[in-house]
Amino acid sequence: MYKIQYNPTENRVDIIIIEINKDNVDNYIADYIKVLECVKPGFIGMADLSEGQLFTKEICEKLDPLSQVTVGKGLRKWANYATPEIKLQMDRMYGEVADTFVTREEAEAFLKE
Repeated sequence: MYKIQYNPTENRVDIIIIEINKDNVDNYIADYIKVLECVKPGFIGMADLSEGQLFTKEICEKLDPLSQVTVGKGLRKWANYATPEIKLQMDRMYGEVADTFVTREEAEAFLKE
């Protein structure tokens, strides 16, 4: 289960991820790419993984190309917030393109810098 939104006024993508699994990963990727078609260069994004679960290796492999697609669309900053366990996974997966925090407040502050 997930939710992806784009706010054109702020040029910002917001995602809430509860679970990405083999049954919904392809839909998630398609929905994410569809949202990226709306962004303008210099956009920011935030993913709420605070209630999510660790991704399996197979899911990680499927999601991996999204970081380069995101950068290619003109990403300025991306922040995740997650449990400490998921933070470690996000740092490994997206450490070059996103910063991960354990609170929403820290993530919002990072995006405003």
